[in-house]
Amino acid sequence: MNKRLMVLILHKINQLVLNSYIIIDSTKLVESHMNDFQEFVDFVCIGVFSDYESSLNAIIEKKPQLIFFHFTDEIPLHFILELQRYMEDLPYFIAINEEDKKAYKAIKYGVMDYILLPLTLSEIRKAFMKYSIFSKKIIQENLCIKTNSDYYFIPFEDIVYLRADNNTTDFYLKNGKVISGFKTLKFFQSQLPFYFFRIHNSYVVNVNHVSRINIGKSDCYLFNNDYKLPFSRTYKDNIETIIRRIG
Repeated sequence: MNKRLMVLILHKINQLVLNSYIIIDSTKLVESHMNDFQEFVDFVCIGVFSDYESSLNAIIEKKPQLIFFHFTDEIPLHFILELQRYMEDLPYFIAINEEDKKAYKAIKYGVMDYILLPLTLSEIRKAFMKYSIFSKKIIQENLCIKTNSDYYFIPFEDIVYLRADNNTTDFYLKNGKVISGFKTLKFFQSQLPFYFFRIHNSYVVNVNHVSRINIGKSDCYLFNNDYKLPFSRTYKDNIETIIRRIG
């Protein structure tokens, strides 16, 4: 059993949640250090991007906790201001650059940490440790679901998957119960943490409950194979991310 799989199992046992990050770098310099990043099994990379348009879409959709970006000009700094138009809570930005004189301006734009090149394992470790200290705060752990006159507060970890039903959404829980919320799947997906993935127009799954993926039959099995859901090619990238996440 490899180290990453062991940590994933321990996190599930202790009901912990891994942190996600993306990398933005048009030069491929940071991407060449992926082996160093993968040393830190408490953090999972959910995307590497070389242009800002695809980065913007990914951040809004997947809501990563951290963003590493290597910048050679001011474009990424203006990119942070652009994100503020679409997100109430911004991710934790870590800038990477060869010039320390640009650090002050980066911090003024909202960057939380700054790494000077050359990029080393030690600097990556310190960046993750700083974020871990920063993130020790109260975070939302439940989802509020309104159904008729009732309000249910469901822990995220108890949700196995969501199914669209016209303009309502059915929540399938670990205890076998099904709760229907009077809003669309798209709405509820926007309220969920990064480890919920859309795999079909009708389904969003909690990756922590995925037990098997059958690529040939386009089936996703959940909760020790108790549930079998179809996935579509439209969400192929999400399926590949799930496989990397649990592999």
